[in-house]
Amino acid sequence: MSLNLKIDKSIDEAVYFQLYQQIRELIKNGALEGDSKLPSIRVLSKELGVNSVTVVSAYNMLEKDKLIYKREGSGTYVIPKGGDLFLNSEQPIYFEPGELDTDFEYGDEYIDFSTSAPDPILFSIKDFRHIMNEVLEEDGAKAFMYQRSMGYTPLRNALKDYAKGYGIDCTPDDVYVVSGAQQGIDIIAKALVKSGECVFVESPTYSGALAAFKSRGAKLVEVPLQEDGPGIKELDRLVKLFKPVLFYAMPNFHNPTGSIYSERKKKYMLLLAKKYDFRILEDDYSGDLNYTDSKLLPVKAYDNNDRVIYLKSFSKIFMPGFRLAYMVVPEDIRKKAADAKIASDISTSGLMQRILCKYIENGILEKHITYLRKEFSIRYLEMVRGVKKCLRGASLFEPKGGLNLWIKLPEGVASLKLYERCKEKKVIFSPGTFYYNDERGQSYIRMSFAATDIEKIWTGISIISLEAEKLRT
Repeated sequence: MSLNLKIDKSIDEAVYFQLYQQIRELIKNGALEGDSKLPSIRVLSKELGVNSVTVVSAYNMLEKDKLIYKREGSGTYVIPKGGDLFLNSEQPIYFEPGELDTDFEYGDEYIDFSTSAPDPILFSIKDFRHIMNEVLEEDGAKAFMYQRSMGYTPLRNALKDYAKGYGIDCTPDDVYVVSGAQQGIDIIAKALVKSGECVFVESPTYSGALAAFKSRGAKLVEVPLQEDGPGIKELDRLVKLFKPVLFYAMPNFHNPTGSIYSERKKKYMLLLAKKYDFRILEDDYSGDLNYTDSKLLPVKAYDNNDRVIYLKSFSKIFMPGFRLAYMVVPEDIRKKAADAKIASDISTSGLMQRILCKYIENGILEKHITYLRKEFSIRYLEMVRGVKKCLRGASLFEPKGGLNLWIKLPEGVASLKLYERCKEKKVIFSPGTFYYNDERGQSYIRMSFAATDIEKIWTGISIISLEAEKLRT
């Protein structure tokens, strides 16, 4: 491609800046359309008779302005209109809301709406002690040995049957046990994503996933969410523009919004994935915690073409410190996933896998989930009532499931300012800036009821509402 660029070395203006300005103008006036490929550094430097460093400097400035992007092994391209959906690589990454204050430790005197880790009081130590003793009696020291990288075979068999309860047909060979959902995301990022390739993420989303994809040099594209998932026309437009290799999604009780994809949108995602040859990494964040009688199936249950990698963590329904999750991985990418898993940590704890296996086989996990569903549904209803009654001018989506409420703050109240004021009163929540890439996050907070009882829920909401009123005046 010839751009008809001209460099005037007789003027004081730096050559790289002249080059930057001319290409920038071509993009701004539409002479260079979206996804147009720019000349390579070598070709352009030779054509203009300038040093390759000059071209690199100009391209770096254009990339910083979000006008171009690079695909490893392919070249440099113009970002299409709508390319502002690329996430800013400078965004700070926090894996948990509490990491906003890295030098601060919250004590028991705090009312904590920031964590979605369940209240420890909800777990039976008696059951755990019984199962652990049973494992040690049966397996002895073998329980502490390395397992196969894919996971403990009896557990993989049990997980195959467990997944069937969610409409997922798979074999034990499809099941990979991993050390928590974060490791699962990281494994898929390593296995499937190359530097410069596009990965779709929901907006807002979990920033730990963003960190994993950014570590691979991915270009992240935000997909705006509605209450029932992405807009179909918008998703179709974005897929055609950016041609993703992966879409990271939480379709049931999304974190942080609580959104639930409609069945129609779940199936449409699969149609697009097949047509445009990309994968969906489905993070079943809290699909077990449905407080209605309706049946919500994961996207994987509708997948007839191996487009979906299903990821399920047990941290919200079992003991979070166990760090156990599993993936259902399509056969054609199984080897890549296995290699990435070995590169991450070789093997997941054999003792913990054996304990979880017993929990599933003995029906204790199913019984425990039923108990959690009942307990959390009460807390959910109380938090909804509290926000509606106390937080004047706020609005919220009522997901009827999951562990969080996504709340739009009253006009004039910024989430970070409210966070700082409430922290002084020993109440914490998750500012919306944790989940967004820009100032939109200042209008929202995420409140989890996982670790707070009913009394603390009402006390905490009362304090938040008082501080919000002070910021409004």
